[in-house]
Amino acid sequence: MEPVCGFSALGLRSRFSWLAASVASLLILLLTVPPAAFAKSKPLDAARVHARILKRGIDNPVGVEMNNGVELVGRIIAINTDSFTLQLFNDPDPITINYADVIDLRTGPGRGFWVAMGIGIGASVGFAIWGAVAMHNFQQDHQIPNMPTLPATP
Repeated sequence: MEPVCGFSALGLRSRFSWLAASVASLLILLLTVPPAAFAKSKPLDAARVHARILKRGIDNPVGVEMNNGVELVGRIIAINTDSFTLQLFNDPDPITINYADVIDLRTGPGRGFWVAMGIGIGASVGFAIWGAVAMHNFQQDHQIPNMPTLPATP
């Protein structure tokens, strides 16, 4: 076969097959290796729980797992030096929880989640704009030209 633009068709085909094999291997690796997010987090100490509750603030939702296995989800209504008070969503009575009893604290999506979400949305919008421009150019390039009018014969 004759080379086209300096590349032979066989060489180009082998490069694409190498790329496809690399992508397939990477996907298999990513899908079989468990991510670090599945690892159980270590128990929190009281000072760290207090700092995270203060950072979250009053009237914000939080999820708490206590050392006796009970999991609670509610809104923070008071913050003290050794405990905080939670108003559960399905119970009218507030519950006071000591910082030392908390082993896991869920405060919602972190900053990394929102950064990844913004990058994903930005990439999707960029890809959609690129696709719309490419389709517009494709439609403009592949139109049948107008037929010239024939001269009128007398």
